Amino acid sequence: MKPRLVWLVLAAAAATAAAGPVLFHSYTLAVEPWGVADSDRGVGPDFVRFLAAQTGVLIKAEVRPYLRVIDGMRSGANAINLGIPTEERERYGIPICEVATLKVSLVYLKEPGRAHPSARSFAGLAVGELRGSHTLDAFDRAVPHARVLLGDMDQGAKMLAAGRLDATVCVRPGCGNVLDEAGLAGKALGEWQLDVQPLRIYVSKSSALARDADAMGRLKQACESLEGQQEMRRLLAPYH
Repeated sequence: MKPRLVWLVLAAAAATAAAGPVLFHSYTLAVEPWGVADSDRGVGPDFVRFLAAQTGVLIKAEVRPYLRVIDGMRSGANAINLGIPTEERERYGIPICEVATLKVSLVYLKEPGRAHPSARSFAGLAVGELRGSHTLDAFDRAVPHARVLLGDMDQGAKMLAAGRLDATVCVRPGCGNVLDEAGLAGKALGEWQLDVQPLRIYVSKSSALARDADAMGRLKQACESLEGQQEMRRLLAPYH
């Protein structure tokens, strides 16, 4: 190899080494308690930070709106994130572990002569749904109703208490805290469970992280470890 070529190869290697480890980004959906938009905290980013600390993989965990989350998974900018299975996540992401389950239901105020024995009993009613979330996709397809888009579950609980909604989405853990804060804890509430969904850690197929077998293995191991399970239980403990 010619001296100049050797020098160029060595210079490139030195520059790569000087650049240090790659920093990956993580975007969690801005729906509490999973992601708190004004603080970049929440169950999702905090658990991703735990995984980063356990594995040595450099990750900056942030909270973003749904479109940024999904666009980032498509492009690879959102390398790793917490979420439920959706058509987009399954298309653009690789699930590496399951960390919890979510119970999705509709809550409503009980009234004399009014009952909800099935999901179809909500047909024609005003139902609060989280903007950007896909938790009620199956219900939306099966039951004709008036969709009222919400910024968060807190807004839905307040509108329900004020009589502006017939029912609103309730995702547990987390929904119970919201109902308590809205002053609905002492009222006669009904709840119709629609679905139970797994909560998973996804890695974007388009990200450099997905092509790093060693980092992927370490993240999966940390996520499935006893310590990982304990950390998720700790993060979820305040919510019901």
